[in-house]
Amino acid sequence: MSRDRTWTILDVLKWTTSFFESHGVESPRISSELLLAHVLCAKRLDLYLRYDQPLSSDELARFRKLVLRRRNHEPVAYITGTKEFWGMEIEVTPDVLIPRPDTESLVETALFFLEKECCSNIYEPATGSGAVILAIAANVSAPCRFFASDRFPSALEVARRNAVRHNLVDMVSFFASDWFSALTPSHGLFFDMIVANPPYIASDDIERLDPQVSVFEPRHAIDGGPDGLDHVRCVVRDAWPFLKPGGVLLLEIGWDQKEDVYNIAKNIGGYSEIGFEKDLAGHNRVAHMRKCS
Repeated sequence: MSRDRTWTILDVLKWTTSFFESHGVESPRISSELLLAHVLCAKRLDLYLRYDQPLSSDELARFRKLVLRRRNHEPVAYITGTKEFWGMEIEVTPDVLIPRPDTESLVETALFFLEKECCSNIYEPATGSGAVILAIAANVSAPCRFFASDRFPSALEVARRNAVRHNLVDMVSFFASDWFSALTPSHGLFFDMIVANPPYIASDDIERLDPQVSVFEPRHAIDGGPDGLDHVRCVVRDAWPFLKPGGVLLLEIGWDQKEDVYNIAKNIGGYSEIGFEKDLAGHNRVAHMRKCS
């Protein structure tokens, strides 16, 4: 990107898209648009309403720095510091997993259950950025109490900042816990619903993923052990004591894990009405099961 010419928004987008394509960057056009919109403090749509606007030397310099980071496959969300999820702008840092569109199926399923059932206490362990619990809290119509935990203080701080950002800080109680380790039945805190997005990628598969996942995202948030199901087994087993009779457990799962998760729930026992919901791509993405009364 030569400094000796005038660069308009359209020029920059064309050049950067080609540059990203030559370096094997995923979603080169969208990456270019998101980074430039971030530099210009604009929306992506605004770029095409202002496509002949020239960029200042300062704007070009700041954009070049971001382009070089993206060339190395650093996720756009970590570069800009935010990711849209369920219509909410969520702060993300390298301490937390970047919210995926697939995970919106988990929120959708939770809201479906909440619309037809009386639920007062909802809990999300390993909340990360807080995207899931905050999306549920922001869209539920009935009065509920929300709880969320994470074992990493840095992740909890991100989740708390997102709660403040969306005026939900009074609705969600955050606390430190490695899954259910901070809870005991003697506390008397039981949940109508537990929602979780556990790591579910098999360890050996991680290195074959795009570098923006395998290199940049926190390993603990994606590594599900040898078969990808270590954390799923633990959540299905350990959630049961903290669900009220008739309470519902919701889990995001891998697209090909339906049968395995069904068998895990049946073998652990204590659950009925084991079912699955598909994401927009038609993959089984959410498992749900009810604690036997």
